[in-house]
Amino acid sequence: MAAMLKLEADKEGVWLSAPEGSFAPGEVSQDDIYELLKSHGVRKYELKAIETFLRSRTGEPCRIAPRNPSHEKDARVTVSLSKDNMTASVLVEAPFFTKPWPTEGNILRALREKSVTFGVDHEAIHEMIENRRCEEYVEVAHGQPPVEGKDARIELFVDPDKPFVVHGDEKVDFWSRSTLVTVHPGQEVAVKHPLELGTNGVSVIGTPVKAATVKNTDFAFGEGLAKAKSDPLLLVATADGQLKNHRGKLVVLPELDVPGDVDFGIGSIDFTGAVRIRGSVRAGFHVAAQGNIDVHGMVEGADVDSQDSVTIHGGVRAMGKGTVRASGDVSVNFADQATIRSGGNIVVKNAILHSHLYAQKSVLVLGSGKKSQIAGGRIEAGLEVSCHVLGSEMGTKTEVVVGLPPEQIEKRRILQTEVKRCEENLERVEPNLALLKKLEAAGQLDDQKRSMMMNLTKMKFQLQAALESMKIELNDLEYQLGSVRDRGIVRVKEICYSGVIISIRGIFYQVREPCKFTSFIVDEPTGTITLRPFDYVMNYKDRD
Repeated sequence: MAAMLKLEADKEGVWLSAPEGSFAPGEVSQDDIYELLKSHGVRKYELKAIETFLRSRTGEPCRIAPRNPSHEKDARVTVSLSKDNMTASVLVEAPFFTKPWPTEGNILRALREKSVTFGVDHEAIHEMIENRRCEEYVEVAHGQPPVEGKDARIELFVDPDKPFVVHGDEKVDFWSRSTLVTVHPGQEVAVKHPLELGTNGVSVIGTPVKAATVKNTDFAFGEGLAKAKSDPLLLVATADGQLKNHRGKLVVLPELDVPGDVDFGIGSIDFTGAVRIRGSVRAGFHVAAQGNIDVHGMVEGADVDSQDSVTIHGGVRAMGKGTVRASGDVSVNFADQATIRSGGNIVVKNAILHSHLYAQKSVLVLGSGKKSQIAGGRIEAGLEVSCHVLGSEMGTKTEVVVGLPPEQIEKRRILQTEVKRCEENLERVEPNLALLKKLEAAGQLDDQKRSMMMNLTKMKFQLQAALESMKIELNDLEYQLGSVRDRGIVRVKEICYSGVIISIRGIFYQVREPCKFTSFIVDEPTGTITLRPFDYVMNYKDRD
């Protein structure tokens, strides 16, 4: 053990002894001697002399190194800074044991030479000198790290976009996505956690260390919600209804839940929110809603109109009466002598029989087997019509039109008519208004004519505003039509029978022989409809 060893020096050399006398085998090791020499700055020594000392075990003084002034170095202090200048460490190379150890002042001077002025740990330096810690780096200065702030954030207590949960053996159609989250007046919907500013830090060389910039945010909400009067950091519901994320804003749309059929006991429905009907919609009635319409039973010759989506689990048996309309998607079990219009996709699980369907995007009839059939009637879609079976063995006339969304074409026609009417009215108003202004300037305007001039001025501004709005809408519509003008495909997974007439972007094709696993597309070079495999992938042109 190094504690029982002694190191001395005279003009003849460096001497090692065990002042307590002899020692037992293994009681003193070479490592003990090396550690003692290292702590006393003796860097050059004779290994054989050390081995002789250990073998003798007498503890008698043994010269283990000659005196050489060139090897007897002074203490050396090295200062090292971390890459981020947040810590400073000191390494002391021990002096030859006859020479002085560095003082605290020596170490502080070395730190100043490296510009270390902040966070110096005097206790660590004192301990280092006191215990003569050498040949290892000791942290003796610490910077003050910045205290990072926090961004403002919104925490939802009620999340309208929570995942759809299926309980037990419940069966859910893929397109049945109307999971409605309801809230009540005064219910807390969300809380804002305000931003917390950070505090800058300081490095050991005294330079500032900036805290990261924090960001602010606020509630995005619409109807049915408000900040709580008692606490503006809380968002609360102000009405009963469905909580919904609409275009990046939280809104509450009141929901209507009908426990049975829509019939004489209930009457027709015109509602501002979502409607869920547990039974059927009987013939002659209508259901209109701004939110989703979810019908568990049938729709029988009734009008169903939604500004969102429509799901009809039992199917549509319309007998040629009524219409199902949706701005979004429509999902039904089957359609028989029905008229269905969709601003998105129409998804049918089983058959479409002798019906008229209009979808701005796609009509998909891909349920199980041959029941997923389109037979009779007319199917129109902006992008795609897909089914298992198209037509029938009897050669029933079935029309499929793809490529130009019919709803948009009709809307464009109506807008063009309205724009023309407004421009004509404006042309009639302006000359009369100009005449009345001349009379006013000449002082010839009586009360009747003044009233007429005010009415015409008001009419002019109204017509100009309406005209500007319609032209913007018409331009957007033309852009949308242009984006699908080079698209359109009809897919038949099982069989397409003869008697089917297909039109893609105005190009007609009549199926004269049955074909299987087929896609119908427009061949651009020839401008004709050609056949491809069912799983053919369309390469659409990019449209910015």
